[in-house]
Amino acid sequence: MILSWFQQQQNHRYWLVDRKQALQQNGGFGFEEAVPLFYGAMFTEVMPLSPWLIPVSESVLLLPEALLEQGIGLSSHAEGDEVLNHLRSLLIAGLEGEEVMFRFYDRSVIIPMLARMDQSEVNQFLGNVNQLASLDDGDQGHLVTFDNTSHAPFNAQQGSWWVIKAHHLDKQENLPLLKANLESWLWQHFPKAMDQHLTQGRDIASMLTPFLSAAEQTLTYRVMSATIAAIMGNEYLAQPSMIELIKYHQNEEIQYALHALSRQLQHEG
Repeated sequence: MILSWFQQQQNHRYWLVDRKQALQQNGGFGFEEAVPLFYGAMFTEVMPLSPWLIPVSESVLLLPEALLEQGIGLSSHAEGDEVLNHLRSLLIAGLEGEEVMFRFYDRSVIIPMLARMDQSEVNQFLGNVNQLASLDDGDQGHLVTFDNTSHAPFNAQQGSWWVIKAHHLDKQENLPLLKANLESWLWQHFPKAMDQHLTQGRDIASMLTPFLSAAEQTLTYRVMSATIAAIMGNEYLAQPSMIELIKYHQNEEIQYALHALSRQLQHEG
């Protein structure tokens, strides 16, 4: 599906994908002009997790379609460095007054969000990208596309500018986005603990899921529980100091609760 979409594009074509998956299928060799999305001091600790923006060449089109479908297809009249700069400007977004790492490069996060945006928001998000294509996360795996219908000249954004609004999120909690944001926060604040999980072959998102899905508790309670389990281990949740801390902050905004929790864990660790 996405292979035929790439073949039909008249503009520059780009593939936004997990680098590790792409390299494994390419015999460990990189792709011409491929560049990591992450950059700068803020992302130093998580550079190994960076997705890559890969111009679509004939060698890319020879990859298994099942692999191509793991990523996101982009079509643009703009050159690669211009598209890269726009995508990088989206990495940090505003959410409820807090700056968060925005995993728009994860199709399980961005496709549902794009579907909830109005056309002007889709245009803003796409920027100098003409069309975005990806498989949705449904059982059938349909190819979905989002078009940029704006005719206004593109102006590159400076600094953090994108805001995740309430209507971008599901009325029910968006569990993939919640997991993605918490995992990003964990990497930023406790990179050694997260790297240890990866070294031992653990999937961090899967570790967070049972705690974040416990609907009988407040969202802040669940986020704090998932954070403690990811950093210190499940058994630490039974510590009196942690039980007291969670109960004390369970009805506060998440960012304040995480700040308090971070200080406590750093003190005890």
